Amino acid sequence: MAKIDVKKLKTDAEKLRGKNKLDKALELYEQIDKAGQADAKTLQRMAEIYLKLEKSKEGIDKYRQAMNKYVEEGFLLQAIAVGKILQELVPENEALSEEIEKILAKTQGALIGRIQPKKMVLQKSAETSASPEPIPDGTSTAKAEAEPEERREEKTEAEAELETPVQEEPLELEEPALEEETIVQAGEEGTSSIDFLLFSELNQEEFSEVYRKLRSVKVPAGVRICREGESGDSIFIIVQGKVGVIKRVGEEEKALAQLGVGEFFGEFGYFMDGLRHATVKALTDLELLEISKSDMDQIIEQFPQVKEVMLKFYKERVLDNLLALSPLTSILSPEERKKLIDRFELRECEPGEVIVQEGEPGDAMFLIKSGRAEVTTIDPRDSRRLTLARLGAGDFFGEVSLIKNKPRTATITALTPMELLVITRESFEELSQNHPELVGLLEQTIEQRVEATIKKIMGEK
Repeated sequence: MAKIDVKKLKTDAEKLRGKNKLDKALELYEQIDKAGQADAKTLQRMAEIYLKLEKSKEGIDKYRQAMNKYVEEGFLLQAIAVGKILQELVPENEALSEEIEKILAKTQGALIGRIQPKKMVLQKSAETSASPEPIPDGTSTAKAEAEPEERREEKTEAEAELETPVQEEPLELEEPALEEETIVQAGEEGTSSIDFLLFSELNQEEFSEVYRKLRSVKVPAGVRICREGESGDSIFIIVQGKVGVIKRVGEEEKALAQLGVGEFFGEFGYFMDGLRHATVKALTDLELLEISKSDMDQIIEQFPQVKEVMLKFYKERVLDNLLALSPLTSILSPEERKKLIDRFELRECEPGEVIVQEGEPGDAMFLIKSGRAEVTTIDPRDSRRLTLARLGAGDFFGEVSLIKNKPRTATITALTPMELLVITRESFEELSQNHPELVGLLEQTIEQRVEATIKKIMGEK
């Protein structure tokens, strides 16, 4: 058989596909396939075209080949996404669903760490994470797309900046990707993919349940996937394509980052307040995997040990960002923040539970992971209980007892179910030996809270 130019055939096929000349594009892909040189992406392209040409049997067969090829090539996320598409195409085929789950569950442990996407940061940001709105119930997630009206919105200055090409070192890949993906193999520089945080520590049964809850979502290029301030608590993983992250700073929108294959967003809304903390726009056509908070809560209820995996995920993604941005802990190096994070212990509280009681001794400080609490004190003039503040995710309390070694100055009561991260005085003192300025920063916070308490008491009369 004559040698074929795979790169040229792929390029020509993509051009034809872009012009909607699907039959012609398919002919070129089939040449590659018949020569035994089709990679997973080529097989997936063929499956997509077969389905558009209403050749369901051929499309399903190619999707199965693509999933197995992704597994063989070491790309777990892509294998999962194709598996979800297959199950949505033939939901009544239980045997196929079981086959898919077994293939992925048995191989996922061996694949962890094979994908490390290279991050493309445009400017250092207070936040490089956001998340699209969850797909409404009843929507076909395999073909879910945003409303076409959103495509016609004019680009903002921040969006135009996001679409400016980012200068990177060229990636040497054995087989050029069909799209401008940034997949690199383990050992090269890049951020850790979500594989390390969600999949690598799950056993086969746990992984299978997570897989069942994942949803496949497709989004066309140009769509603003979510808007800062809107509600949403899903975590999304990028399987194919790129997104741009935009954050409002004062009256302006700032382009923060581009995220690519294997990276994810939405963790702030998931773990904290159920709100999106930035706007995200699809810079290319996207394939995403989504898991909602309610689905993950069901998994945790069934497999309590998964909570430890999610706590590690929270610490490494959300808590580290919070500490990096906090005036109190921003002075710490990444290594020191990691040591501090490792010292935090998880505590859960029920609504109505008194977390700390005014007047009692205390030797720990608390950071709210999730939930809300009320801060109250006794008015020394007439013994009435005054509400001083309400605290939510990201707030901390207990700092007075921690550094002053004095009784608690207020009562903190849980208003909702809460998750708290607790650090003891011993751990804090060990850290503050190297950073005595931490004590000064905490004392400033104490002074501000004392002043607010006095104003509250005086204002009540």
